[in-house]
Amino acid sequence: MRNTKTFFLSSLFLIGLTISFLLAPGWFSNFPSRANATMPPQTQTAEFRAFWVDAFNPGFKTPQEVTKLIADAQRANANAIVAQVRRRGDAFYTSAIEPRTLDPNVPAGFDPLQDLIDKAHAAGIEVHAWMVTLPVVSGTKLPAGHVWQQHGPSAPGSDNWAMLTYGGEAQGYLDPGHPDAVDYTVSVYLDLLKRYDVDGVQLDYVRYGGPTWGYNPTAIARFNQQTGRSGKPAPTDPAWMQWRRDQVTNLVRKLYVESLAIKPRVKITAATIAWGDGPTNDAAWYQTQPYKEVLQDWRAWLEEGIVDMAMPMTYQREYKRSQKLAYDNWIEYAKDHQYNRQIAIGPGNYLNYIEDTLGQIRRAEQPSAKGNHVAGTVLYSYASSNVYTNVELRSGGSGDLPRQPWKYVPQSNDLFYTALSQPSQYVDAATGKTYETQPVWATAAAVPDMPWKSQPTTGAIAGNLQRCAQTCDGASLTLQSIDAAARVRQLRADGKGWFGAIELSPGTYQLKVDGSQIQQTVNVLAGEVTKVNFAPL
Repeated sequence: MRNTKTFFLSSLFLIGLTISFLLAPGWFSNFPSRANATMPPQTQTAEFRAFWVDAFNPGFKTPQEVTKLIADAQRANANAIVAQVRRRGDAFYTSAIEPRTLDPNVPAGFDPLQDLIDKAHAAGIEVHAWMVTLPVVSGTKLPAGHVWQQHGPSAPGSDNWAMLTYGGEAQGYLDPGHPDAVDYTVSVYLDLLKRYDVDGVQLDYVRYGGPTWGYNPTAIARFNQQTGRSGKPAPTDPAWMQWRRDQVTNLVRKLYVESLAIKPRVKITAATIAWGDGPTNDAAWYQTQPYKEVLQDWRAWLEEGIVDMAMPMTYQREYKRSQKLAYDNWIEYAKDHQYNRQIAIGPGNYLNYIEDTLGQIRRAEQPSAKGNHVAGTVLYSYASSNVYTNVELRSGGSGDLPRQPWKYVPQSNDLFYTALSQPSQYVDAATGKTYETQPVWATAAAVPDMPWKSQPTTGAIAGNLQRCAQTCDGASLTLQSIDAAARVRQLRADGKGWFGAIELSPGTYQLKVDGSQIQQTVNVLAGEVTKVNFAPL
């Protein structure tokens, strides 16, 4: 999530759009049109205000840190905490699936997530469990029972779940093109949902490492089987690029629908890529770095409704003109492309001076030229709240800062938390100049309502194809209402034969497996997920 470095990538324009369209499960789902739909106006008393609290730095690893975190959030008038409880295939909570973190700063027997939930909820603050999705390795020491030990690149055959580059290198990611890796990943999220009273869970690093990634042998075999091809597709092959985007989307969809069946009011959010310049129109989206480079079509997730909130990581430096413009382009686009879901802008305050971050928040809060607002802001990060607490600069890299010499000033974190909610001033560590600031969160605010969660008027379906004429992987299904005239939905099963659809009007539907005689009547209820079980052939 936090790697702001971009890749040197091919600028080949995306061709073969028709082929890509036909291969996209999201489009096959024929979800209701939300073209440029926007959120209804929220009152000024409702605004999402959060900190990302990473697990590589102090923040919530001890009872004392949790107590301070809550106090700092209250001081800032924040109303949500997004805490990293899965760092790299490890758990800062009690998991039935993954091993406890080896972080020596977490006391034995202490449950950081539970303590955070208890104290945050007592203070009226939401807790979102931030979980790194596909990268599962950081360093060489792994706890016993770690997924990489059993399903890393040295595992035989289909037991190898590792994402490989075109050159065959594994860099610690699981591959969403491998069905077992997807099911494992979704199960980790669902296990947490069953155990903890969180307000939300967040997908992070739910993407490829770059356009040359995704070459797990199982993924290649699936792609070739579905397209009637052979060999190893080129990284820039349009069909292969779209197929990989679809695998990421399939994972997001599966988690969203299955979480609805367990805890329908829990919010599913995603920390999404906003590298480079932001798009200035709809066509420009297809040239953005999230879409072209890491194959993360998060705009489509909002449009389909399979995330409740996107948090684009707009980590741009305010003191660099090109990055400031990129930030403004991203936030303007975000305000007008929420599709009846929500977006919270994610400024990279660790890259900026305090007053510059306040300026970015203020611009994020303003309406777009069309009059649309985002739901709020989420700041990265709590531990490194400004350029003077950016620990990455302690090892160099501060030479391009406009104020020199750079110094590490840990107490400036407290200055930042206060500056969010109160008129403040601070003495710059490099120049000695005093800067006065005005608050952006001067009064407390409620978290904006998500009416599709709190007062649902539609339902969902989910099921598994157990046996198909040839293969259930990629099998297509047709869903049609028999109660009233309605658009036909085309669904497509994932690598395990799973399928799902949301935002279905209550009523009776006919669901048919295309190319077969298998069909079933399905009753959809508002606020519920109807499970469909087809009898095997």
